Order: sequence, then C-alpha cells, then structure tokens
Amino acid sequence: MQISLFDSFTRQVGTAAITGYQKHISPHKGFACAHRILYGGESCSQYIKRVVAKEGLKAAFVNSRERFQACKQANQILRAQTDNSEESTEEETDTPQRQASGKVAQKSLFISNSNTNCLDCADLGCNCAEMATVIPDCASLDC
Repeated sequence: MQISLFDSFTRQVGTAAITGYQKHISPHKGFACAHRILYGGESCSQYIKRVVAKEGLKAAFVNSRERFQACKQANQILRAQTDNSEESTEEETDTPQRQASGKVAQKSLFISNSNTNCLDCADLGCNCAEMATVIPDCASLDC
C-alpha cells in the first residue's frame, strides 16, 4: 500500500514529536506509565509512536483512547495493590498514618528497581483517555 506524501510527512512529524516528548519532557515529569509498570512492554507513548509510524495519525488517535483506558485501569490495579500492601504493613506495625478524614493516607509513588520514584497519571487527577497530548511514561528513567 502506497502512502501519500502528506501522510508520510504527518507520520514523521508525529513520531518526531513523541520522540522529543520521551527525551525531554518525560524524564522530568515525575510519573510513569501505569500500563507499562503493571504489564511490562512498551509505555503508552511508545505504543502510540509505533502506531503513528506504522498506521498514521488517524489510527493512532483512534487506538489511543482504548490504550489510555487500559492505562487508567492498570493505574487502578496498581493503586489497589499499593493500598493492600500498606494496610497489611500498617496492621503489623499498629501505627498507621491517618488523614484528617480518618482514612489511611495513600502512597502514590511507585518505586522502580533503580529506586526512581514515579507517579502515575491518575495521581494528577487526569483522565488519560482525554489527554492525547500528555502521554505518561518514563522510559528513560527505567521505571
């Protein structure tokens, strides 16, 4: 299948923009792709970059919504796992940290093997499915 000159150009610009994000923005934002942390493999930005390169911007836009929903669900799973591990730790120590509401304070950092702290996108209260321009990952931080 032959692609048009315009489509080729938009694919190149799209992949270059995502590459720039991955190199210059992602390492400094302080959170990681929850989908990649939970399931391994590629981050959301790397996934979208691959789809842009192979199928074009339109396909990437369509696929991004499903991927960001999966990332949001992965975040919820990771958060539940973190909450469960904190509750068991707090029960053992009998000195839980509590918020003013009486709920156990939630720890939202995920610590990688390299001891790099990474937050996930839901910690910012974002709806990942609607944030096509802000795709969380920290591929260069090895989270």
